[in-house]
Amino acid sequence: MSVVTRFAPSPTGSLHVGGARTALYCLLHARHFDGTFLLRIEDTDRARSTVESTVGILRDLAWLGLEWDEGPGKDRGHGPYFQSERLHLYGPYFDQLLAEGHAYEAFDTREELQAAREAALATKQDFRYRDPGLSPEQIEAFKAEGRPSVLRLRAPDHAIRVHDEVLGEVVTNATHLEDIVIRKADGYPTYHFGVVIDDTLMKVTLVMRGQEHLLNTPKHLGLYQALGWEPPAYAHLPLIFNPQGSKMSKRDKARHARAEARKALKERGEDIPTMAARIGVEPAELQDFMKKKSDSIPTSEAIASDLGLELPMIEVMDFRRAGYLPEALNNYLALLGWNPGPDPTTGEEREIFSLDELIERWDLARVGKTSARFDPEKLRWMNGEYLRSLPDEVLSVRLEQWLEVCDSALPDLPRTLRRAVITLYRPRANTFCELEAAARWMWTPPTDYNPKAVKKWIRRGEGLQNLRAARAVLDRCPWTEDALEEALTGLAQRREVKLGFVAQPIRIALSGDAATPGLWEVLVALDRTDVIARIDRCLEALEAP
Repeated sequence: MSVVTRFAPSPTGSLHVGGARTALYCLLHARHFDGTFLLRIEDTDRARSTVESTVGILRDLAWLGLEWDEGPGKDRGHGPYFQSERLHLYGPYFDQLLAEGHAYEAFDTREELQAAREAALATKQDFRYRDPGLSPEQIEAFKAEGRPSVLRLRAPDHAIRVHDEVLGEVVTNATHLEDIVIRKADGYPTYHFGVVIDDTLMKVTLVMRGQEHLLNTPKHLGLYQALGWEPPAYAHLPLIFNPQGSKMSKRDKARHARAEARKALKERGEDIPTMAARIGVEPAELQDFMKKKSDSIPTSEAIASDLGLELPMIEVMDFRRAGYLPEALNNYLALLGWNPGPDPTTGEEREIFSLDELIERWDLARVGKTSARFDPEKLRWMNGEYLRSLPDEVLSVRLEQWLEVCDSALPDLPRTLRRAVITLYRPRANTFCELEAAARWMWTPPTDYNPKAVKKWIRRGEGLQNLRAARAVLDRCPWTEDALEEALTGLAQRREVKLGFVAQPIRIALSGDAATPGLWEVLVALDRTDVIARIDRCLEALEAP
């Protein structure tokens, strides 16, 4: 049987790094066995699913290079690949379950269900819904009064055993099972029903998903049993924890923004309507956010923008905007819960793997059971390794992709200067954002100068005279690296000083500090007019009384 894995996100928000890791593992497993990696969009939550989220998920997967073999735009006979377009396929299976007595209509109101939960809580019992045993007359009466109904699946009267490829055997006793809703009052299938029908019709052989879904699996196996179908294999992946040791969640952004907003409200003596007006959200929305009734990401981002906060990076787009590379993010996520083991040829342990190498080395048996902790510094280091090693043509594409989603001055630079910035700073930075911040002086001349550097290289000895002499040489020297090096080295020899006493004052004049990439490369990257103008401004500033 051909291996088929699937990634089935719900488009209710942006792609979380946990979801990206699941998609990556699905791709690695499918490609390792020459199988099929399938993408399905589970958009039956009509209240929360949005087109924008769907577009964002597809965009992020494409940026990561996680190209699906089957799914939207690649129909292999199992489409449509949006659940909202598959509604006509589910009806016969609802009818089958009803006809065979595995399902029944339930007419409970929201208030009745809440009362039942509270009654169970009062007796310190868990609430498990079971068939209330309505008579035909009661059912007809409910229908006559127009009371809406849902369809529920009868829970099996025996334990459910999940044979998990990662966790081993997990048993759920019959007393912990309940009659789950499989068709909502609006006629839409629930997640539990749609996923079982679609996985079967799409011939999925392995379901990989996070351990938070483990509680859903007995419900799905109960549905497989009722339909008389063979279930796929399951592999529940370890959770990803944040650096603080709790589950990495989109709520992390809200927690951080909320805590800082409380501080700001107190320090500024503001009320919520005033802050809401300033950050551009409705007062009621901000009120709900502050009372933890909402974890709205747009509200979190509005607060962060107002207060100058850096929110935790949780979603794929967060890392893309921060200047990370898809190759590095894939590599890091692959190792977050999976250990490739030593190289089979050399026996060496390594951490840098291309996507093709990950596919070759993939082994589901080496996925861990325990939670993995996200280490931002480890990812940053790994990204720096890729920033320095990717071929120029690939890095050029990645730069353009970053510029599409960030607010950067780089697009406005002349092409030659932009190329020089990348060449000079890729060995010194770990992300595109770091690169831009370090190199900003190359297109924004300094307005002040590092006092320590000035004291050491310009105020001491004949620093100012060396800078004036260098200006005169640079004003007439041919503008090539070799010629500049020869001219300034000759100047140092004539002035009987080490080269640093000529080079460092120039660096300070150009950048505001004494630390820059190679001086000859920097001078060539900046045109002569700009260099002379910067030296003149520096001389004027430092010669002033």
